[in-house]
Amino acid sequence: MRFQKAYFENLNMVCHLGGYFAPAYEEVWERAPHTFSQNKFYCIKKGHIRLVIAGVEYEGKAGDWFFIPAGTEHSYSNFPEEPFEKYWMHFDLYPFAALTSLLNLPHKVCYPENGAAEKLFKAYVRLADSKKMTDMITVKAILTALLAEYIRLSHPEEEFSVGNMGDERMDEILDFIRKNLDKPLSVSDLSEKFHFHPNHFIRFFKSRTGQTPARYIKILKMETAKRYLEKTDLYVTEIMEKIGQTDAASFSKQFKSMYSMSPMEYRRYFRQT
Repeated sequence: MRFQKAYFENLNMVCHLGGYFAPAYEEVWERAPHTFSQNKFYCIKKGHIRLVIAGVEYEGKAGDWFFIPAGTEHSYSNFPEEPFEKYWMHFDLYPFAALTSLLNLPHKVCYPENGAAEKLFKAYVRLADSKKMTDMITVKAILTALLAEYIRLSHPEEEFSVGNMGDERMDEILDFIRKNLDKPLSVSDLSEKFHFHPNHFIRFFKSRTGQTPARYIKILKMETAKRYLEKTDLYVTEIMEKIGQTDAASFSKQFKSMYSMSPMEYRRYFRQT
């Protein structure tokens, strides 16, 4: 199906930071409720912690692996007098909605000791700071393998196919959106083009993508701009044209609200890491 082909053609993952963390005795590791612009993995190796993710409280212990999607409110704290060790990773994933909403990934899975997840995290720690091209490619492969392992552990009895997440109309809608990001894409225009009542179109779209059309398009525009900032030397105004943005202040505000940096700050940051 076009949806499946388009999804994997555009699937991309970027690991920004990560490692192995063990606070010193009586060291406090905590953060009040907040959101973060990147996805997080916390893989508990020893001890336990408190986590609240999207309003649900967890007491994470050794063998628990947490996935916190970008933009999800969460908080955490340790027990300072108890040993605590974890693997962690911050990463971007796009297209974002399909793997987080359509697969309905849980915030926590259990991983077996010395299983694939732990071996992958150990390999990541060894290579994370390397500047060798081969190691950087391997790090990207490790992130891909970790995500696949998380999905496998979260749905051990099921085999998912991205092609089963939509139907022909959804294929056509997403294909049209992707090819027309430089144009206005209102709900009324999209629903008329694809022969829906606007309210029905919103419900249909959200049931397939986990997002309203407006939210999906906004995220896709910002992700597309982000990739141009990472991979090209286009001026910001040229990037804005490619995603149908005409107001520089509005574009900068939207980008900063999602990634906590202005477009130019992000480009400088990305090329320094």
